[in-house]
Amino acid sequence: MSVIDEFEEARDDLEALLLEVLGSLLGADEVAPSWGDELGPGPVLESRLFIYDRADDSHTIVEIETPVMLGRVIAGRMMSIGDPSHEDLLDVVAELGNIIAGNVKSLIRHSCRLSLPTSTVTETGSQQGDHGVRVSAAVLGQVIQLTVRPALPEEPVSDVSWPGSYDDDVLETQS
Repeated sequence: MSVIDEFEEARDDLEALLLEVLGSLLGADEVAPSWGDELGPGPVLESRLFIYDRADDSHTIVEIETPVMLGRVIAGRMMSIGDPSHEDLLDVVAELGNIIAGNVKSLIRHSCRLSLPTSTVTETGSQQGDHGVRVSAAVLGQVIQLTVRPALPEEPVSDVSWPGSYDDDVLETQS
């Protein structure tokens, strides 16, 4: 079974995960399934995390994308502020990505390592959804997308930040 097939088998679980996380943060009555809807035009907040599997030396990428306007609403609610700054928006989408990627890791990549999140504002969002599984949710009439995909060969993983470091030999001697 290919990695993409594995992600496809988890599609329903990934969608349920996205809905559950957003519902717990924003209120279940404001979040609904969104089958095949795309992000609208305009700037997009994106969070990206890598999951590293030492067993096969592979990387899975987890991306969250939301329109900046919806990001403002989410940031305002999560931080209890009326006018979130640019930095607040980046922090909130990074934290949202971290929460969701942690759940994705538990769902499909169990004993792997999760990177620190990166967040950016782009004009178009990620164009890599064709290489993985993309699910979406509707929040206040706008779309949030979750994409889970294998890292492409041309994507640099050397720039990825990992929390702390570990060495199996050191961990074994401390047990």
